[in-house]
Amino acid sequence: MLVKTYRFLAFAAALLTAGFTSCGPKEAPVYRFQIEVVVVNEDGDLIPLQNASVRATAPVVNAIPDFEGRSGVDGIVRDVDGNDVFQYGLPAVLQVTAQKGGTPPTVFGCGYLKLVADSTAKVQIVVQPYVEGVSGC
Repeated sequence: MLVKTYRFLAFAAALLTAGFTSCGPKEAPVYRFQIEVVVVNEDGDLIPLQNASVRATAPVVNAIPDFEGRSGVDGIVRDVDGNDVFQYGLPAVLQVTAQKGGTPPTVFGCGYLKLVADSTAKVQIVVQPYVEGVSGC
């Protein structure tokens, strides 16, 4: 009888231990994205645009996601730390704007990017000559 009690207690302890160790917190998804800025030449080819100022944010007032960077020689946007892949912790749709020049900009382009969990979303922004009152998303 005593042996059966010990076996039952050992089995219950093993079951309890397995239950506690298998119920860890779920890892939060990561939403990554990468931006490339290009211009179209006369032949219709896409050419990377260097030194464009780029901003990615949600198109609402007081938006929390707010990313800024500049495009490199390859057209890929990097932040001040040199990272070319940005990440955010929540699902979002971002409005991405790119411009080059003063105020008003010489060229301007924009687009939208939907972030996808645990993958890297990519967007290519094509800039065009800025025309006051016409350029916009």
